[in-house]
Amino acid sequence: MRSTPPALLLALALAAGCAHRAPSTAPVAPVAPVAVPGVRLAVEVGERGEVVFLVPAGWKATSGEPEPPLPASVRFEPPLGHFALVVTPLAGPGEAAGPVGPEVARTLVEAARDRVREGAVERELPLVALEPPGLRGWYFAATDRELAEAGVPAGPDDYRCLVQGAVVVGPLVLAFSLLDDGAGPHREVALGLVRGAVHRPPPPPRPAERASEPPGRRHADPSSWALRGAEPLELALPGRAWSLLLDLEGWSVADPRRRFDGSGVTVIGQRRDDGLLLSASLVEAAGRRSAESCRERDWERMAKLEGLTSPRLEVTAGEARAWYTVREEAGPTRHLSAWRYRDGACLHLHLSLPAEPGAAPGAAPGAEARLRQGLGLARYGESL
Repeated sequence: MRSTPPALLLALALAAGCAHRAPSTAPVAPVAPVAVPGVRLAVEVGERGEVVFLVPAGWKATSGEPEPPLPASVRFEPPLGHFALVVTPLAGPGEAAGPVGPEVARTLVEAARDRVREGAVERELPLVALEPPGLRGWYFAATDRELAEAGVPAGPDDYRCLVQGAVVVGPLVLAFSLLDDGAGPHREVALGLVRGAVHRPPPPPRPAERASEPPGRRHADPSSWALRGAEPLELALPGRAWSLLLDLEGWSVADPRRRFDGSGVTVIGQRRDDGLLLSASLVEAAGRRSAESCRERDWERMAKLEGLTSPRLEVTAGEARAWYTVREEAGPTRHLSAWRYRDGACLHLHLSLPAEPGAAPGAAPGAEARLRQGLGLARYGESL
């Protein structure tokens, strides 16, 4: 079995192709079930919400690109042991909110088994039921005939065995393939990861009406902004166990507002001593899954600003940034935008610092250092 099995059209999607090398005879270090809680990973599935996996501590999760007509898969790999688990959330039949019956999973697994049987050592591939507690579904196990019969060692990307199945969770079917070199304790760990998945429906749509402002206060008028104390300003989205905290003590800050399209919240403020401006937006990612993809949509619009010069894009430590200067009547202004991604949400921090009158673009002493330092004003707060 190859490390990246080819897609089965609309059946189960992950039937393995045969490699032309034999398995290694060296023992594979087993991975015992972990007792620690692990890390929760949320995978978006469009209008059907998201699936949350409890990933064992130390495991790596990698999201692949979608290969139409199939959605993106998630590959889970342990810190030790020669095996990999690939899970693909598939939309079930019917309405997005309707639960899927277990017979759908069984039908998919049977179709996948028929495709795998001709290349397997085993003459029969019985279905094994996955029963509660946990999600319900079926799976089978097969051994690759070519790898078992060949006479040379297999490479690190080859796996002798395949455990393939599907479970139902809410309106979704989770198709999974475990690639390994034979039975062992690691199989229970991998099956437990799949069975423990939880479906979360999308949040209800929020009204897109324009948010009202307090009497006498204008969001874009700094003269009406209030002076902040030591308490951090909090921005939050529904359904998240965390919030964005902004440490703006001594800043003049407008009241946070809902975005007009209902996708999130935004706030703007100014530091009194040097005029540093900051705006922060926390919005639903709407299909974006990385800091760079969060930046892409905004930067396409921002790059067309009149008078924009000296653009520079960079990515560092999970953060996508854009540096640029805008020529204005009062003089050039240096800007830094930074995007972060977390749990289906995009954070956009925008900082700008006006140059001294008559200064060349970006010539204000330490301008970039002060802008970069301003990114430290934002941090996450976790709900306990």
